[in-house]
Amino acid sequence: MNKFFYGWYFRCQSGTETVAVIPAVHISNQKRSCSVQVITEKGTWNVEFPIHQFRINRKKLIMKIGENVFSKKGMYLNLKDGDTRIRGVFQFHGFVKPKYDIMGPFRHIPMMECRHAVYSLQHLVNGHLWIGSKKLDMENAKGYMEGDSGVSFPDKYVWTQSFFEEGCIVLAAATVPIGGLSFTGTIGIVHWKGREYRFATYLGAAVTKMEKGELFVRQRGYELKVKLLDDKAYALRAPDEGNMTRRILENVCCYASYSMTYKGKLVFEKKTKKAAFEYEMKKR
Repeated sequence: MNKFFYGWYFRCQSGTETVAVIPAVHISNQKRSCSVQVITEKGTWNVEFPIHQFRINRKKLIMKIGENVFSKKGMYLNLKDGDTRIRGVFQFHGFVKPKYDIMGPFRHIPMMECRHAVYSLQHLVNGHLWIGSKKLDMENAKGYMEGDSGVSFPDKYVWTQSFFEEGCIVLAAATVPIGGLSFTGTIGIVHWKGREYRFATYLGAAVTKMEKGELFVRQRGYELKVKLLDDKAYALRAPDEGNMTRRILENVCCYASYSMTYKGKLVFEKKTKKAAFEYEMKKR
């Protein structure tokens, strides 16, 4: 394949700090390279590597980029972006995995623009990260891990993830092009009080609203509403035809609200200042 990207997304959050790390490989007609992006509430850093420094074992979930190592057991970071040195060690324990592939039957559709994976809805994180002289402690913190692969990120999409005392949520909706046509699809999981509530197009879910900072989904009597209440985003690099030239906006730790009802009865309603939110409304 001439155009391709493959990457993982790790989000780690303690009581006081939030960090996201994105290791990825990207291949286009013009360039073959890999990179590691680091995002905190204070800024973003991107370090690019030549393609020969990329190694991966998908079955064991182990990725190496230069000296940096990423896996289901943890992360080791040793990066330098300009004058900023980034060093970190994280240990992961107790992955809460989805019951089955988040893509459902869509995983069998060939040549999709973007495929999504959720490896852990929530897990325990211990470790620390140094960015320059500032240390971010991650003791008894919470973690999340997902992945994306394909050619490009969707032109129009909304994505969010957050932890709660009683569980967690990840929800996304996007315009999906297939064979010259397109539709608005959604995938998501609410893990609430030990139970998995899955929302997906292949289960009959319908997106009733998808705008900047808002996403409403209905499915079999359930209605899930997500709203971004305070937009303080940083620009990240994202794939476009295999090139990491696109800029998208991500709120790694922001104010948002989540609510779920069943046949009009409230299941839960939460407001948090520790949500992750990302959206893009690109027009061709």
